[in-house]
Amino acid sequence: MTDKAKKRFVDNHITKIFPQLQINAEKVCGAGTLKWADDLLQLSMEMFLEKPLDVQYDACLNNRAENFCTYIMNFQLKRGKTTRFFHTHRKFLGSTRELFVGTYDYDNDPEFPQPFDDEVSMVQRCVDEQLAELNPFDKMLIQERIYQGATFKEMAAKYNINYNSLSQGLKETLKEIKKTCQHLR
Repeated sequence: MTDKAKKRFVDNHITKIFPQLQINAEKVCGAGTLKWADDLLQLSMEMFLEKPLDVQYDACLNNRAENFCTYIMNFQLKRGKTTRFFHTHRKFLGSTRELFVGTYDYDNDPEFPQPFDDEVSMVQRCVDEQLAELNPFDKMLIQERIYQGATFKEMAAKYNINYNSLSQGLKETLKEIKKTCQHLR
């Protein structure tokens, strides 16, 4: 048989088994089918066709071409970083980043509402209950110092109360609230 006839026979046989080779490539790749199957099939066919024509012809004549190509796919995919498939395809698919065109400004995006805004934690609920039960002086201390951020010096001038009384009163009030709500932390 001439080389031209052998080549035609090999081409016809590969055309006949190609759908089964696609199925085999999907099975070999498993979860990575979408990323690797087509490239792996192309590479295994290329490696098969690089063999001498007599080896190709013998494999097709004895119906071993499908097994041979599937073996090449398995070896190329499972062997790891030493294979041609890893260096030409797989290495680049897993380690490169795509260009991000969007924005990370989620605060102003209506699609990303602030999570848990309406939910109040158990600790916050306990603190709110304790604040509701406080006397007016302690409420004023918490309101001015904690929520509005006023200094003791400003508060002393505003209410004409001694600086030390304000700082000591707030310290005791916060200790009491902390002690009461400590179990919820």
